[in-house]
Amino acid sequence: MINIQLIKIKISKMINYEKLMSKNPTEYERFTNSKGQEIVFVEDPIEGCDAPVICVCHELKLACCSDFWETYDMLQSHKEYEPSFQDGRLWLGDLQSD
Repeated sequence: MINIQLIKIKISKMINYEKLMSKNPTEYERFTNSKGQEIVFVEDPIEGCDAPVICVCHELKLACCSDFWETYDMLQSHKEYEPSFQDGRLWLGDLQSD
């Protein structure tokens, strides 16, 4: 018998883009997702590496905490956790932020 468990990942709330950028956060890396959006991964300017990675889209002026502590899973070729912004919210794969 196969036991399958579904796990829902809660994505954090959106972050005020202008306020975040005014604090000049450290950039980890950037990539272009399958929707053509350039996503920039930045460090929380107050909590540093003690906080999850923040995803930013400068073109849309949107930012959201990813709830991931590293960028590795978000950059995998299977795109299960690929970040994108849609309708003013962050999506990781098929999961939408609150």
